[in-house]
Amino acid sequence: MNKSPELILFRSIINQALHDATYDGVYKYHIIDKRNAITWLIGNSQDFQTICNWAEIDPGIACRKFTKAMKTDLYALRNDQKDILYKPRKKYKHSGKFRLTFNE
Repeated sequence: MNKSPELILFRSIINQALHDATYDGVYKYHIIDKRNAITWLIGNSQDFQTICNWAEIDPGIACRKFTKAMKTDLYALRNDQKDILYKPRKKYKHSGKFRLTFNE
């Protein structure tokens, strides 16, 4: 069976969210991505449901399975990740690095 490019794309979106949700490092912006991915995968938002439908995945079943999986240590924010994420920001001069965001 040949999968359409669109099907591959929408399944890749879910796959990327799962990948982000399992991030194990301590880079702050990847931890933010991890937190956002976990929220998206278990939140059953309209966006999540749409992507699942386009990926030919039942969103209700997917949300239940992701919610169950998120209870494992693999997906949990570790204490050191929480410390990095929630510690007060230091004031520093421009370091030459930027985080590109696409928020409205």
